[in-house]
Amino acid sequence: MRLCAVKMFLGTQYYRPPNPPSGDWNRDLKNIKELGMEIIRTWLYWSRVNPREGVWVWDEYDRLIELTERHGLKVFIQLMCDGTPYWFQDKYPQALYLDVKGFRVEFSAHAAQSIGGAPGPCFHTPEARMAAEEFMRKTAERYLNASALYGYDLWNEIWMRECFCEHTTRLFQKWLERKYVSVDVLNKVWQRSYASFAEVRLPKNGVYADMFDRYEFEQWSRAELMRWRAETVRSVDRIHPVFSHFGGSVSLVNPEVDPWLLSESIDKWGTSCYDADLVAAHLTMNATAWASKGRPWWLSEQTGGLTWSGIPARLRSDGFLRSFQILAMSLGAEASIYWQWRPETFGQESPNFGLTGLNGELTSRTETVKQVTSMIQRHGDVFDGMKLEDPRVGLVWDSHSIMFEQLSQGPRKPGAWVGWENFLGYYRALLDGGYAVEVLNAREVAEGGVPNNLRMVIAPHQFIDRRGLSPSFKTWVSKGGMLVAGPLYCVYNPETYANTQYPPSDAAEVFSATEQEILFPENLSIELIQPSMASIGSLPGYRLVEELKLDGAQAIGVLGNTVVLSNYAYCQGQSILAGSFLGNGYNRNTSPQLGMFIDVLAESLDAKPDVKATGGCFVRKAISNGKLIVFLTNPHKTALTTWVTFPKGFYGRLIDILNGREIGEVNGDKAVPVCINAEDSAVLLSQ
Repeated sequence: MRLCAVKMFLGTQYYRPPNPPSGDWNRDLKNIKELGMEIIRTWLYWSRVNPREGVWVWDEYDRLIELTERHGLKVFIQLMCDGTPYWFQDKYPQALYLDVKGFRVEFSAHAAQSIGGAPGPCFHTPEARMAAEEFMRKTAERYLNASALYGYDLWNEIWMRECFCEHTTRLFQKWLERKYVSVDVLNKVWQRSYASFAEVRLPKNGVYADMFDRYEFEQWSRAELMRWRAETVRSVDRIHPVFSHFGGSVSLVNPEVDPWLLSESIDKWGTSCYDADLVAAHLTMNATAWASKGRPWWLSEQTGGLTWSGIPARLRSDGFLRSFQILAMSLGAEASIYWQWRPETFGQESPNFGLTGLNGELTSRTETVKQVTSMIQRHGDVFDGMKLEDPRVGLVWDSHSIMFEQLSQGPRKPGAWVGWENFLGYYRALLDGGYAVEVLNAREVAEGGVPNNLRMVIAPHQFIDRRGLSPSFKTWVSKGGMLVAGPLYCVYNPETYANTQYPPSDAAEVFSATEQEILFPENLSIELIQPSMASIGSLPGYRLVEELKLDGAQAIGVLGNTVVLSNYAYCQGQSILAGSFLGNGYNRNTSPQLGMFIDVLAESLDAKPDVKATGGCFVRKAISNGKLIVFLTNPHKTALTTWVTFPKGFYGRLIDILNGREIGEVNGDKAVPVCINAEDSAVLLSQ
């Protein structure tokens, strides 16, 4: 599975009733087209087109789609099943969500759905399914032959409440029966005494065993609801693509969500991204790209102006908005959609977000859009033939670890989710080092193995073992891979029982080391004792250290007399066990040792990036028709001059094709200085 690299196109959200007024549509669509955008997204609310039972009203959407076609634009329809008409609530109150306290959740308005109908019904109920299917089919039938139609976004940000109704409960019982087959097996795992699966209720709280099952059921349930929506639309329209998007990086920290599962039944996958800094935005986009599993992915939403609702907090700079497009391109996005063209005038999200002014007047932000679209058009042949470099380093994400931290530490806050923060620290260190990073899902690795292109895999928060995971790692390491594992590696078995030793027996052969004791020293500076690492000095740990017992492994890091870091040569590969959280304290300026440590390991694997940039700039290499493309982003809030080194064999003029400015000469691996404004980007092309 590789990232799709295609020529990206830009678009914008346009028309979420009642914004903007229909009298402005013609002018706005003309301006959108002239800026080089190719597509608009419109929210088609069920309640808007079906205000009374049996009554369907399409006039406003007919006119919008007709105007879109007239201006040479495409439109994709956001199918808002969750914007349900109020007649449905009155007729089928039993179809409403049943909350944790046993109350039905009646429809209301909220910031992102100011016309009401939220949160919609529970689509596990037959009444809601039947009515929503009619809405989706009628919409597809209405616009199937519209030449402007691009496709359908089936589910906005996967909005879904937890529900404890009888239909959801029965679905959970069936899911448990498929997983455990026998209620006796369930009783053994959960330590209960159920007579049958029919006695089990969807847990509202509990211990790891039952809550992990609830979270995994929720992941499966969302994926099945996505499949249902896709199949409903495809029953009418098999021509236009169906796709969806999640609500940002929370997809990696929500225990009820596995974005890899959500993408399986659709043609394209995407994400909203409203991150306040470019490091977080990079992870949001990168994880989305890999969760698409080889399908095209979209940056489905990102702010076009002010960042959030209510009193404005910050106006994004033009450079920041430009960097979102460049990051998306560098990660192979097919499309990038602004939220939104104009600031809204109704609801709690007004008057923020818009690219234009309140009356639709153009701004410096729209000029930034024009700059990016013009670059894509001028160099269409370059982007058409672009091939992104394959990552050689993978970083393992595991939803089970997120479940563990949610249940053991409560809601995420700084310093609480140490495993997640370890993951983030490693990710930042890899970005600073110029590495292309593949975000791996532990479940997918357990089921299908480690991708062959990877030379190093880092598992920074693998607290819970998974069936098949250690054998997958073992096979990959034996063929020459390097596994770097964090502390408390598989401390729990797949049923969430604590292992009597960890790493557990099926992984011990690969590491040839186990945890002997957990210590909490005041000084967490781990001394590196191998000659190849002498220049690093020491690695800062965090929170705790594990005293490792070696059984053939080599000590490479110690704290006094305690071995904290080990390395073992297994067949053709190596496995490193880190007995402390090394990512949590990483800082490129004040504690950069983790990045240096990764470089030493990568050097031994011939896996270091051959394009690098100083100063902590993000860099991504691509090749197109023999030409070198370098995407470069300054994530800092101050301008800097970064020195970029290139692979041997590339020579010639270096042009920033965003603005046509000549940067210098590429001459083998000689460093070239590039000045980049705060939170801004460049796209360099060798001529």
